[in-house]
Amino acid sequence: MNRIARLSAALILSAAAAAPVLAAPETYTVDGTHTFPRFSYSHFGLSTQLSRFNATTGTVTLDKAARTGAVDITIDMTSVDTDYETFNGRIQGEDFLDTAKYPAATFKSTKVKFEGDKPVAITVSLEAIKG
Repeated sequence: MNRIARLSAALILSAAAAAPVLAAPETYTVDGTHTFPRFSYSHFGLSTQLSRFNATTGTVTLDKAARTGAVDITIDMTSVDTDYETFNGRIQGEDFLDTAKYPAATFKSTKVKFEGDKPVAITVSLEAIKG
């Protein structure tokens, strides 16, 4: 075998061996300083109030080649922020979030819908974590 043929064969084998590494799942960590789950509610039918949670952690894993993924997000329910301190305490009470009993909410899923190689939807279940 001449030198160019050997070099070409070596490059092809190297590329084939590296392909599974390139297609490996990628895991992303949620940036808690830029992630704020939000919720809204009607204020006596007169306006819609928008609030958020200030503490979120978790990961998102995507395998575009296999068209699979997983999500594991935890929200600190005590970090609720209605922009009104008195209501923050009220909404954490037994009548609403009951954060004394359920201080965190976890969103987990392994059902990620892809269109081509792009994720377009995630089916998530909510599970309260007891403190």
